[in-house]
Amino acid sequence: IHRQLCLLLNAENIFHSMADILLREEDLKFASTMVHTLNTILLTSSELFQLRNQLKDLKTPESRNLFCCLYRSWCHNPVTTVSLCFLTQNYKHAYDLIQKFGDLEVTVDFLTEVDKLVQLIECPIFTYLRLQLLDVKNNPYLIKALYGLLMLLPQSSAFQLLSHRLQCVPNPELMQTTDSTKSSAGLKRMMASNIDYTELLQHFEKVQNKHLEARHQRAGRAEQLDRRVVL
Repeated sequence: IHRQLCLLLNAENIFHSMADILLREEDLKFASTMVHTLNTILLTSSELFQLRNQLKDLKTPESRNLFCCLYRSWCHNPVTTVSLCFLTQNYKHAYDLIQKFGDLEVTVDFLTEVDKLVQLIECPIFTYLRLQLLDVKNNPYLIKALYGLLMLLPQSSAFQLLSHRLQCVPNPELMQTTDSTKSSAGLKRMMASNIDYTELLQHFEKVQNKHLEARHQRAGRAEQLDRRVVL
């Protein structure tokens, strides 16, 4: 129902309204369950692709306002709050939150949610996060936050999954790309080329955005057809 509402109405307004309602909810168990459900919809539903992109960059006042609104309600569920920080690339704050987990009551349900977050990190939605692990120098708090999750987990399949991912984080010394480390052949090749790579990259993004829109349109038509068949 919620996915259909986001498809037919403004997804940002829907989430803003739900977050406001849950902030006033007195049944804390219900609020925690609803926040977890809404977060799963936000992170996994194709209908909310555009909303995820807005939150990922936080470039506009509206997106920053939505983040703050969601954050206050998402606090009903600690692990969900961390996942929202991962989505919005607030890695320093995610690390600070995980540090607070040591003061919380760690239950089986809590560990199960951490397990699910680790599984989610391996999904396509967080591809950009995994790629940022290549930039060790500029993303230290992302790595520290992931190590924090690792230390929370018991030795389980999720522990092994995250441990293997962190083992892939490169040595920062090997990732340096300063001018002093470039080969003379590479410099000559760059000087000889008169190609506008920025323009080529922009063209790539433009073409891929067209493909993305076409896929979403096809998916929307397929869902409408399925509903008609059911009716």
